[in-house]
Order: sequence, then structure tokens, then C-alpha cells
Amino acid sequence: MRNLFIQKDEEFKIKFYVAVDQEGLVWAEADENNLNNMLNPDKTYEKKNFSVTFKRPSFGDTISLYDDIFKTKDGANVDFNPLAARYQKISLLIKDWDLEDSDGNKVKASIENVKSLHPIIANAIGIQLDTETGGLLS
Repeated sequence: MRNLFIQKDEEFKIKFYVAVDQEGLVWAEADENNLNNMLNPDKTYEKKNFSVTFKRPSFGDTISLYDDIFKTKDGANVDFNPLAARYQKISLLIKDWDLEDSDGNKVKASIENVKSLHPIIANAIGIQLDTETGGLLS
């Protein structure tokens, strides 16, 4: 039986594939075949795969995430922003990545750099993270 407690150094890695066309349009997918099916075969693309390492979420991480994303409004209604939830989840759990800038230099995995991600890339990372953790860290 798997340990019933999350160890502080427990982590997992997600991978995704990116294609950029000559006009700078960006595509990203978890599955390379799905990405290739989305692309126009008559165009040229720069393609690369990347990975992101996350800490395995604990119950305490789940509580922190819920505190950050569910805001009570007037004591009766709750505000929820799914994009803010995705950002909070990535920021809470990120440990490392192999993402690069336009010159090919590795960019440090940080909350500030998460904010600077292209929305397509952030979405690809977030979807993979949701798949690995079961949505909102349930």
C-alpha cells in the first residue's frame, strides 16, 4: 500500500509539446500526436517538448489553495475564478521546469515567471497538472 502521507520531497513531472509557426502563433498539447493533428501540414513549425516538475500536493496544500481561490462575498455568495485557480495551483506546487527564453536560455521556475507564461503554455501546463492531481487537489 502506498504511504498514507505525502513526503516533503515527493514530486512528479508533466510533459507537453509546443509548436510555433513562422508568424509566432503558439500551439501546445500534452500529446505529441494531438499537437501534430492540429497543425497545418503545409506550414513550417519549430517544435519542442518541455517538462515541469511539481511537488506532490498534501492536504495542507489543498487547504491553502482553497483559501486562496474561494472568496466569500457578502456572507452568502462565493466567487470563483477558474483561471486564477489554475495560476494559484501552478504557483503553489511548481518546483522546476526546462522552459527557455527566445535565445534558448533556461528560465528559472518562479511565481513571477509563471505570470509571464504565454496563455497557451500556461493552459497546457494547467491541464496536465489537473490531470495528475485530480482537479482542485481533491
